[in-house]
Amino acid sequence: METEQFMKEIHLPKEGQLCVSSFIMPEENYRKFKILFYESAETFFQIIDNEPEKEKLLLYLYVRFAADLHAKYAEAGISDKIYYDTFSDFTIWFNHCLKEKHTTGLAEARWLELHLKMKLFRLGRLQFEKDEKANRLHIHIPEGSPLSPEECDKSLAQAEDFFDDSYTEFDCDSWLLSPALSEMLDENNRIIQFQKRFKIERINPHSRQAEERVFGTIQEDKTLYPEQTRLQKTLKKYLLSGKNPGAGFGTIKMRRGD
Repeated sequence: METEQFMKEIHLPKEGQLCVSSFIMPEENYRKFKILFYESAETFFQIIDNEPEKEKLLLYLYVRFAADLHAKYAEAGISDKIYYDTFSDFTIWFNHCLKEKHTTGLAEARWLELHLKMKLFRLGRLQFEKDEKANRLHIHIPEGSPLSPEECDKSLAQAEDFFDDSYTEFDCDSWLLSPALSEMLDENNRIIQFQKRFKIERINPHSRQAEERVFGTIQEDKTLYPEQTRLQKTLKKYLLSGKNPGAGFGTIKMRRGD
């Protein structure tokens, strides 16, 4: 696949597309980077970390890796929709890099490695990461539309059809599964409805993931948090009362695991 088509389909902003199209690298160097990424990832990341403009380099390489990977998706019978939906995460993390680091590129090298090594796929609203040792699929919730019950139902059903029968359970480790959220949110709230799908098995009371996800950053002075949304107002009030929602870990048995 051509990188131009790939970037257009994942809706990478023009600034990102220009960064990739104007990046100059000899083809021999690209092939070396690609071999390292797939055969010696630690060496690859060490080299990337020492580059002066590593975010731009990472964006260029990852876009090309993903475009090259299209053929393997096709060979595996995976639709273009799933392919583009999965790699739309590049656009999410491109925007984060621009906002947080004030530079063009990508900063989530290790996370996005999962996509490029076909260990994670986005199926509808949710992402699913393969855990072959535990025979589980880890659920991740990318930024985007609200977690409607209907869309979550579709994603879970699609995952059961997409992955082979060796997987019998879903799990999720997230602030969205914190039981403390029931103190802040109505039982009809979509976050609470999502949480109720899971059997909560453990809680991490020290996690500050909720602050990171809701406010976009973690502040030691909690009075500095914005109050632009209802959730931000509610969580800020909860934090200022001296409480922390933490995070929860829960599981869902697949129909094939019944």
